[in-house]
Amino acid sequence: MKNIIFCFLITALAAVRSDLQAQSREKMLRDSTIKYGVAIEPYLKSVSGGEIVKDFNYSPYINKFLKENKYVKFPPYAISIGIDDSFKNYKSHIIVSSGNRLYFPAGSSLVCPESLKTNGYMVFIRWDVKDVFIDGIHLIGSKANEGYITSMYGAGIAMYAPENVIVSNARVDKNSGDGVTVRVQWSKQSRDITINKLTVTDATRVGMLVTGIINGKFSDITIEGTGEEDKTKVVKPQTALSFEPNDCTSRYVNCKFYNLETKNNLGPVLATTNFYNIFTKNTCGPNKIDILIKNWTDFTDSPIAYGASFAVGSGDMSKYDTKDITGTFTIINPTIIKNTAKPNYYFFQGTEESRNGGVKYTLTNLKLIHQGKPFTMKTRVKDDKIKRMIDQANKSNKVLIN
Repeated sequence: MKNIIFCFLITALAAVRSDLQAQSREKMLRDSTIKYGVAIEPYLKSVSGGEIVKDFNYSPYINKFLKENKYVKFPPYAISIGIDDSFKNYKSHIIVSSGNRLYFPAGSSLVCPESLKTNGYMVFIRWDVKDVFIDGIHLIGSKANEGYITSMYGAGIAMYAPENVIVSNARVDKNSGDGVTVRVQWSKQSRDITINKLTVTDATRVGMLVTGIINGKFSDITIEGTGEEDKTKVVKPQTALSFEPNDCTSRYVNCKFYNLETKNNLGPVLATTNFYNIFTKNTCGPNKIDILIKNWTDFTDSPIAYGASFAVGSGDMSKYDTKDITGTFTIINPTIIKNTAKPNYYFFQGTEESRNGGVKYTLTNLKLIHQGKPFTMKTRVKDDKIKRMIDQANKSNKVLIN
């Protein structure tokens, strides 16, 4: 028993030490950027008549400056960024270069010009980029503009398989596509990505999308109000947090979320479709998935919100060879709150499906709250619907709730 306690303490101390080291590194990067960074404000004023002009497209000038200066400080007010047409293959605004460190003080924001109805990739970090630090960024997408048009493309922060990226204290509002994306590109994974303190509100398609990652640490993530109430504007999958592989080239290795909050999202909240595209298009061989979410709270009280909080349905997979797809998707301390005026029991979707190989989902210390009444594994018997839902999941061999 003493050995078990000792091992637990060693593990806990190692985790604390790792967190302190990460915080220290982030502070060092921020402080050095503030100290040594070049202020972009004088240059931007020089290209627009000596002052910052509303709705002027500063993107091409910012991108030029980022190529010429590694460490850059932005001013404490709004700057408009349109599309930079010089980057042809992807409709982008700001294009980050390797080694860039960008600091945004309180009050700063990057906004779409009022004439822009559909934003592109507002901050684009591509596959040949590495060693990037972005602190304090606030992006406001084209949904803030009257007559906006939604799209399956575009994002606030778009990472297309870069390496060693740290984003801290970020906010992404009103994007006509996705909020933040961490993607695979041409079989190359995003690698060593850290996001610390991110808020995404009112994105159209997905709040945060992960199509593949090797070593991802995402802490203090808040996603609220994803989706469109107007059905003519809906762009599927309309999900708060989506693990949406492109095909079998997508890998999820050491992908960790800590302190995830989701609130009043339209459509599924946390969704994987059971990594369907990896199974159905698997010509890549073995693929072991490793995803952890520790401390997740989903809250719904909006009458327009719909969709399952935990959606892992894929339908019948028996015609596919699933033996090469293994791994775990673990959620520790999930709390799902449905406090709508009408009864809403749509906590899970797909948890009753059986599996033959594939990913095992585990929910540890689950708490469900329905119209103010809490239920756990021990107290699930107090509500027939909740008891049946949990028991069906545990019978499936796909999901373990404990």
